Amino acid sequence: MTNVSKNTKSDKNFILAQDQLIKFIGNLQKTNSQYFLNELLTPSEQIMIVKRFAAVFMYEDSYSPYRVSNTLTISISTAQRIFTDYKKGTYSKMLSCVTQKDTNSFMLLIQDLILAQVSPRARARLLNRVL
Repeated sequence: MTNVSKNTKSDKNFILAQDQLIKFIGNLQKTNSQYFLNELLTPSEQIMIVKRFAAVFMYEDSYSPYRVSNTLTISISTAQRIFTDYKKGTYSKMLSCVTQKDTNSFMLLIQDLILAQVSPRARARLLNRVL
């Protein structure tokens, strides 16, 4: 599991550096952003981000924390924490930035992941999507 120091959150220098990083990422071209994230983040950090992103969209699609926890294999406490933040509106700006077409495409992938756990046909569809 990724271990992040909690001491730097309120440090003014950290906040300035974080703002610069966000600005830098925002200015990346589509093709360069993939390289940037793949090379900067470890595989466990990439998985963590994808699971959090998926959890938010699953809550947007009315999934329960229990279902999110089981589907994404995250702890129930993590699923509950993300759900609480979702209910508070913490992710509303992020959700508004994603087009409906991209949301639908991502949710189809999530549904295939769910079905692939029990259905050979869904597993084959998921493999075709990856290949």
